[in-house]
Parts: sequence; C-alpha cells; structure tokens
Amino acid sequence: MVKYLLYVFLVAIITMILTYIGYLKDAQLSRELLNVLYIKSRRKIIDYLNKNKKADVIELQKIIKDVKGKVFWSRKQVKINQPEKFIELLIDDLYKKDIIDIEFKRGRKIVSLKNYE
Repeated sequence: MVKYLLYVFLVAIITMILTYIGYLKDAQLSRELLNVLYIKSRRKIIDYLNKNKKADVIELQKIIKDVKGKVFWSRKQVKINQPEKFIELLIDDLYKKDIIDIEFKRGRKIVSLKNYE
C-alpha cells in the first residue's frame, strides 16, 4: 500500500514539473520565435551582401520577405509580413554591431558589409 502511494506521489510530482516546464516554454515562445526569425534574416542579408557587395533596402526587403521562424518544440511559427518595418530594425541593429556600412545615394539607403582588412 505504501509502495502504491509512493508511485502515485512520484507521478504527481513529475507531472507538476513537466507542466511547469511547459508553461515556461510557452511564456518564452514569442521571444524565441522572433530570435530565430532575426537570425535567419540576418544570415540571408549577410550572405547576399557577401555575394553582391552592396544592396539597397528594397532589394533586402525582397530577400527577407518570406522568411519563417519555427522552434522544434512548437507547431507555431512566425513569418515576415511587413519586410519594410523589419528590415529597418535589422539594418539598425547590424549597423550598431558594426557589421555593415550605410550610404545614402539619391535618396536611397545603400548597405554594404564592412571591410576588416
């Protein structure tokens, strides 16, 4: 009888722990999805700039337009629906991290990778 109660108690404790972990993961899901989306978009932009040296903002918007972010423990995913807004945040962050240079030519923003020679 005591052995049976111990098993029931252990199952209840394990269930509570797993439920708590699930709540924590769910609370941080949106942050994780945006982080994955940012990393994928950043990688695409840097790869494009490695190949083409320079690009304007409109070209970069087309590149990241349909990027999706997904984490393996959830069925939810995010997609860039408004690349105009997202690209500005991304370019500002890359500029602050000293990865890209920004030039303005004829009213257009031109982005290029920094040279570390």
